Amino acid sequence: MNKDLAKYKSTVVVILLSFLYSFSTQSQTDSTYLKDGFSFGILPAISYDADLGFQYGALTNLYWYGDGSRYPDYNHSLYFEISRYTAGSTLVRFYYDSPEAFKNIRTTADVTWFRDLAMDFYGFNGYQSVYNQTWEDDKASDYRSRVFYRHHRDMFRILTNFKGHIGGLDSPFEWIGGLVFFKFDIKTVDIDRLNKKHDEDEKLPDIPGLYDKYVEWGVIKKEEKYGGDHAYLKGGFSYDTRDVLSNPTKGIWTEMFLSYMPSLFSSQENHYLRFNLFHRQYFSLTPKNNFILAYRVGFQHKLSGDMPFYMLPHMASSVLTSATSQGLGGSKTLRGIRRNRVVGDGGLLANFEARWKMWKTKLFKQDFYLASNYFVDMGMITQDYKIDKSNVPSTEYNLYFNDANDQAHWSYGLGLKAAMNENFVVSADYGFAIDEQDGTSGLYITLNYLF
Repeated sequence: MNKDLAKYKSTVVVILLSFLYSFSTQSQTDSTYLKDGFSFGILPAISYDADLGFQYGALTNLYWYGDGSRYPDYNHSLYFEISRYTAGSTLVRFYYDSPEAFKNIRTTADVTWFRDLAMDFYGFNGYQSVYNQTWEDDKASDYRSRVFYRHHRDMFRILTNFKGHIGGLDSPFEWIGGLVFFKFDIKTVDIDRLNKKHDEDEKLPDIPGLYDKYVEWGVIKKEEKYGGDHAYLKGGFSYDTRDVLSNPTKGIWTEMFLSYMPSLFSSQENHYLRFNLFHRQYFSLTPKNNFILAYRVGFQHKLSGDMPFYMLPHMASSVLTSATSQGLGGSKTLRGIRRNRVVGDGGLLANFEARWKMWKTKLFKQDFYLASNYFVDMGMITQDYKIDKSNVPSTEYNLYFNDANDQAHWSYGLGLKAAMNENFVVSADYGFAIDEQDGTSGLYITLNYLF
């Protein structure tokens, strides 16, 4: 744990100082009672990974509040990020959100390209896939590779979402519709590329990783091993009584919809239909709304068809608060648990948070607050992804597979938030996994609250 904290210490300091510096770049409209006009925040995108290197780049979120009558909600929001790791991973993202682009319809659109040179991959069905931490530890006697549980993935995504009220603008009931397109290019980790930045004694060994073994054994189907192009339609209903969008102090937000990918929209001869349910609720425990309890429960279940293995981690949603919507495991689902550790046809997710706004002020004619949050996360597989293990050598079977049913994966932790004008929120969460099969801990520096 101390090693992880030291690893990220400089990252936290730089980002928070940069956030404070960005205060001076904001619109100078007086916000005594309302925020109107234009506002934006700028941050460097900085992080570090032992094999991917330093991440460098920039991100910004621009808001238009119009005459301020909707504040703290906005009329238009445009988010842009471009960043790169020194070893080659690259992210470019545009995200637009507006309740006024079309009359009486909330519109969101996202275009993202993400090249991940070492995408986490731990197998399928949670604890049914054995995770051995020491295989990644180059100081351990049974070390294999720091990228043993990784593969290369290029992802291009175009996403559109639309929501409209049912029964009048004041009705909490809404319809949901949208279309999402994915293009995945997948292959084994490019060891030679990653090794260019390492000294001789730190170079990664050129050995098969878990992805390569799954391909060899036929656990990953040959027609899926290199990725593919897919588009799916989604439609359903929402019930939303939140008082504000960014960090509600009260209300319920529930969404229920279907995601359908017809074979016509797929580069492969498969289709699937998936049921999605997400429920969130918020409670204020103090008169000034400084202490809030919030929870989220999510459930996904495949109703028919076959899903490509690389689509399993995707969590369908009507909004995106980060570049990827993936789980279970990682910054947006199970903090402290390895990214994509819990993957199957269907799963259950639960997040519980206590949020405390510790300090509020007005600086440079803007509204600011600092907050902390304390959380417990849980996820588990409720529907197994069917795989063929008949070609797995009997001498290696127990090293990679456990035939017992999956159990709940737990993590816990705390975080800090720095917010400007309610909507531009810099978030730092540190989570701890309870079971070593899920990893140890993780620090996540992003924008926005988790939910």
